[in-house]
Amino acid sequence: MSTSAQLSPPAAPTTARSAPGSAPGTAPGTAPGTAPARRTTAGLPALHLAAAVGNADWHLTAPLLGVLATALHTDPATVTAAIGAYSLGQGLALPFWGRLSDRFGPRRALRWGLTVAALSAAVAAVAGDPRLWVAARAACGAGFAAVAPCAGLYHDALGPFADRRRAYARMMTLTSAVAVGAPLLAGLAARFTSWRAVFAVVALLAAVLARHTRALPPTAAPSPVRTRGPRLRSLRLRSLRLLRSRGLWVLAGLGVAEGLVLLGVPALLAPTLTAVGAGDRAGLLVTVVYGASVCAGSVAVRRLPGPGRPRVLLAAGGAAGLLATVLLAARPAVPVVFAAAVLLGLAWGPLHTTLQTWAPRLLAPGARGTAASVLAMSGVLACAAGVALAAPLVERGALTVLFGTLGGFAAVLTALLAGAARHLTK
Repeated sequence: MSTSAQLSPPAAPTTARSAPGSAPGTAPGTAPGTAPARRTTAGLPALHLAAAVGNADWHLTAPLLGVLATALHTDPATVTAAIGAYSLGQGLALPFWGRLSDRFGPRRALRWGLTVAALSAAVAAVAGDPRLWVAARAACGAGFAAVAPCAGLYHDALGPFADRRRAYARMMTLTSAVAVGAPLLAGLAARFTSWRAVFAVVALLAAVLARHTRALPPTAAPSPVRTRGPRLRSLRLRSLRLLRSRGLWVLAGLGVAEGLVLLGVPALLAPTLTAVGAGDRAGLLVTVVYGASVCAGSVAVRRLPGPGRPRVLLAAGGAAGLLATVLLAARPAVPVVFAAAVLLGLAWGPLHTTLQTWAPRLLAPGARGTAASVLAMSGVLACAAGVALAAPLVERGALTVLFGTLGGFAAVLTALLAGAARHLTK
């Protein structure tokens, strides 16, 4: 919810016909082990399922807070801390998986990440100590973090922007639908079976998907890993160049602005309804409305005719997010909150889909897994920090100040997108 360093880049897939003497299905100039776009497309359903399971796992804890606190003999605050621990584990692990996906290829990195997620979810399913359970949830978030950079690399291998946009929008439609349905199913499962069954199912699905990653096509021919001599010094030098890359810091800035506006503001909608006197049902309903709007926006992006232009899609998403924050700052009432939920959901499709399939191309091919992970990491951590800082303002009822400030970030995000879009149009 993917650098200008000169690493060993995967050759860009091409749909050109094979040259005489080349291997069947291999485009001229394509490095050995690089999958053509049609093979990458065939492998996307398994990747999309992995993203859906990871997104479902992220949303499972909230509806189970009371049940978990009772079962683990602890207070609700301790269980609630698992939500922050999950996000923190995911955010901090993203650069790690990004580098691994660039170094060893996304197929291996995804398999390793899903294995970590499966083992962690299994521990969470059997844990009796609350501290062990919170640690297991943090590790599970770290494991599922592998999906983001790997999804970035597989979608990047599709070639033209229109193909990347449609495929990523298809994944976003699935993950947003799962985000709406997973909490409801988790609540029903905990009521009629056990909360342990919920996490056991996550463990089983992650393990099955980890095994099925073997069917995914490779998108790179990773160079052998060496840890001594000139190879190690060269790797350190390339990592230093990566950190100094202006494109990397642009991606981090885009991720922070996106995280504050398109992740942080939706997370504040339910607390805002409570602050203006609405009940818990309104908070649940606004979450459903937001999720349905994300689905609608993703479907619209997927079905958009023609190649589309990144600049137009980014401007539309940024403008919708800016309008939502302006409305909330001007009049934080119940109807306005629901209107903002619709705007933010519709903004997520064009803006996030375009960012994830286009912005990493600001950097060199050999580090696009790292690029996707930095974009996602900065968004997740910015959202967590923003919500934590905003909570006291919501409690005091200072909603105009809060959303006015977030509106400023929305304006910055739109300006950053307009500036970055000039550098790449494919």
